Amino acid sequence: MGYAYREEDQRFADRMILVKLGGSVITDKSCLRTFREAECRRLAKELRPAKASLAVVHGAGSFGHIVAKKHELHKGFNSESQLEHVAAVQKDVRELNLKVLEALIDNGINAVSVPPAAAGVFKNGRVKSFSPYPFESQLGIGLVPVTFGDVVPDEGIGFSICSGDLMMAELAKAFRPELVIFCADVDGVYDSDPKTNPDAELVPEIDSLKLEAIRRSEAVNDDVTGSIFGKLERMLAISEHCEKCIILNGNVPGRLEKAVKGREVVSTTVLPR
Repeated sequence: MGYAYREEDQRFADRMILVKLGGSVITDKSCLRTFREAECRRLAKELRPAKASLAVVHGAGSFGHIVAKKHELHKGFNSESQLEHVAAVQKDVRELNLKVLEALIDNGINAVSVPPAAAGVFKNGRVKSFSPYPFESQLGIGLVPVTFGDVVPDEGIGFSICSGDLMMAELAKAFRPELVIFCADVDGVYDSDPKTNPDAELVPEIDSLKLEAIRRSEAVNDDVTGSIFGKLERMLAISEHCEKCIILNGNVPGRLEKAVKGREVVSTTVLPR
């Protein structure tokens, strides 16, 4: 059974910001285990002015997706030959997590790591149950919990992939934050792929009807956490559990800082389904 939101959790929800640092922003997703240190440190600095309780999720990027896709880890256990790669991916994503923690801590943010398996039980690639306590306990004393995409134990298929977006969804349901921010490598949602179509136009607001009208497209780089369309559907669901949900370009200096300060910024606002 999943976590039931409680009235006492409102102390977090009133002034909580939930931020996703996308794997495409903090890593080069086309090159194995390539950390974009300067960009991550800048984003950490931009989070520093946040006056609310803060929780951070980051993607695995090239520290996870490339190997996970090659060895089909998202499909679960089917061969002992996969096990060394499960271990390697877990090691790699923890290395990335430590780099993100270092960037946050060096910028005065008291960040602590919370692996997905510390809060969730998974079955057949889905969340069977989720306990907010590992996050709640850190938030309650003023720490900033940081979680990430990872290979997790799975009751049905041995192991599976828990994406950063899946953790965003569970945290949004549990804490109902004031603001949810997705830092991507584009300005927001476009009416077509801006990486291949120079005439693509930014969509300032998106809901389920507008999403259906947008041409479905797949990510160019290796990704085991679903299509762009699937990611947007999850964001639509997340928007039902927060006051505001936006997608912005984390590669443009200053945009994340403006957002956490409550200022208007170039982005797409995701509206409830």
